[in-house]
Amino acid sequence: MKLRLESFGELRLIDLAGQPVAFPEKGLLAICYLLDRYLQNGAGSEYPRSALARFLWDSHDNPDIMANLRKTISRIQARQTELGTELLIFTATGVRIKPDAFVCDLFELAKSDGGGALENLRRLVAVLRQDFLAVLADQSVSTQQWIAGQRDRHMAILVDALKTALPTARSREDISLIKEAALRIFRDAPDDENIRRILLEAYESEGQLENARRLFEASRHGLESALDIGLDVQALREVRKVFAGSQSPPSVMEPLSDGGSRVARPLPRLVLLPPGGMDAAGALPMLCGPLIEDVTIGLCALNTVSVVAPHTAARIAGHADKAELILRHSISYVLDTRLTDHALFVQLIHASGDEVIWAERFNLEKYDLISHRRDIARRIARELAGQVHRHETMRHSFEGNSAAYHSYLLGLRDVKRLSLPDIRRSRKAFREALQHSAHFAPALSGLSRTFVVEWLLTARGDRELLGLAEDYANRAIVADPSLAAGFRELGVAKLYLGDIDESLLALKLAEELSPHYADGIASYADTLVHASRPADALIKIDRAISLNPLSPTDYLWTAAGANFALGHYAEALEQISAMDDRTPADRLSAACWAMLGDMKNARLYMRRVREIYPDFDVDKWLSVVPFKEQWQKEQYREALRRAGF
Repeated sequence: MKLRLESFGELRLIDLAGQPVAFPEKGLLAICYLLDRYLQNGAGSEYPRSALARFLWDSHDNPDIMANLRKTISRIQARQTELGTELLIFTATGVRIKPDAFVCDLFELAKSDGGGALENLRRLVAVLRQDFLAVLADQSVSTQQWIAGQRDRHMAILVDALKTALPTARSREDISLIKEAALRIFRDAPDDENIRRILLEAYESEGQLENARRLFEASRHGLESALDIGLDVQALREVRKVFAGSQSPPSVMEPLSDGGSRVARPLPRLVLLPPGGMDAAGALPMLCGPLIEDVTIGLCALNTVSVVAPHTAARIAGHADKAELILRHSISYVLDTRLTDHALFVQLIHASGDEVIWAERFNLEKYDLISHRRDIARRIARELAGQVHRHETMRHSFEGNSAAYHSYLLGLRDVKRLSLPDIRRSRKAFREALQHSAHFAPALSGLSRTFVVEWLLTARGDRELLGLAEDYANRAIVADPSLAAGFRELGVAKLYLGDIDESLLALKLAEELSPHYADGIASYADTLVHASRPADALIKIDRAISLNPLSPTDYLWTAAGANFALGHYAEALEQISAMDDRTPADRLSAACWAMLGDMKNARLYMRRVREIYPDFDVDKWLSVVPFKEQWQKEQYREALRRAGF
């Protein structure tokens, strides 16, 4: 009687009728182990009993494992006699398998692809639907390690088969097979960029990006998903492009035609600018210089970043045009430092895009700076190294296309200016970046932001703009679920679509992903204003401003809105007066002056709004601006009416 051994999923023997056949589990595990050796190495010779015992029970010095093995062999031999077949042959010192006495699903992995690439993939997908030895009651450490290694090898075989089959797939049936294989690989390797792009293209072709976001989010939390993805021929063509253009991770060295090598790209340059006021009296200013020098020395030990020497850094810090010197010396990152009464504020800036990556305030009152200076320096150096590494990893994912990188930086510059011409110029730049790198998450999130800002500036309540903002935010999350900016933009879009609770959830996720992401925290504060929690909003926006002291206009706008809701109208006007461009807040200025009883100024700002937006209507505007509680909407309505709208 020829039996079938199944090792993927539950380990069991099956008879010709398809019924399970009882057999000692350790015996079945031994068959799998020896069969793998036989298939991989042609090792059909006898295997030592002592080695098998150590594999099954994981002990080198316990004499009981040989007694355990003898008992197991006795049970196996008795069962084989009952079945009238011999799967394992035992001698006085060893054991070997009899591979012609049974069939096994492991044989399917060893078959050649004589039927073609698609048939080979179809066979592998059928075998690998379940994990190898997924249900095993008792495992030694050696057994666990061997099983893990086998599963990795099986996935590598499936990946190779998928790549080979991809160019030959034509029919809907073939495409469905490609889909199933990609999902199986994704289950074990959710961070594999090629597989993620296969699934991303599939969802996008079906207009199911929200489902893709959920799938990728589930993978982040170790969950499994059985979402159905229907690939089409166009998606398959895009997937082929992914594999055709896939590159190995960037290497520090590039081969030359003469067999030598050269540096592929220079290391990013980092300058640490010492704080001003170093000549002031007192121990704190005197010790901050050595503190920054300690950080610099610590970073010099890294091989991932090039650090500008302290002498040059001090010259740059004291120069009237720091930006010009930073550009001239090809500096990638700037650590700006400032000394307050009892704190050191540090802010890491990506120089090309003037983008704040990380910021922190170190309260020096808590330390004896003389004895703890190097501890603080190590903390700063460790955080700097990690932040630069993460930012460089993200940047390397698309910098191979200089046109995309250039367009993205232009969009990043213009999106910070709250005017329609700048916003539309920014949108054009982000779209140009996406033409070169279709799934570059920062450009997708930037594009989402342009639609929200246009919605705010035009004050027409155009839900189509918000729909586009939500769509591009979801695309950004799908492209990179670890990027906080995507969740930030989704939260902002959800806010103005009226889904305040969903907005708060998305912005909370953004803050968890990047606790120092000042822009994300500022947007969280804005949503708290609309959630009728202005006091909480002020706490958040103060945190954002502390991380980004030279605050952009929208931070101050949010702070003004929170103060207005709290009835602090003078404080709101003070925030607005600090804005570089106060035009976007003219409506709020009019409302504040009206509530303070200054009708002259209220009418002045009302007329300014009318000049830009002659069709502005209070009731229409308030019908689309979300406020969780009615009192807030009525407060704004009363103020605008008083101002003359």
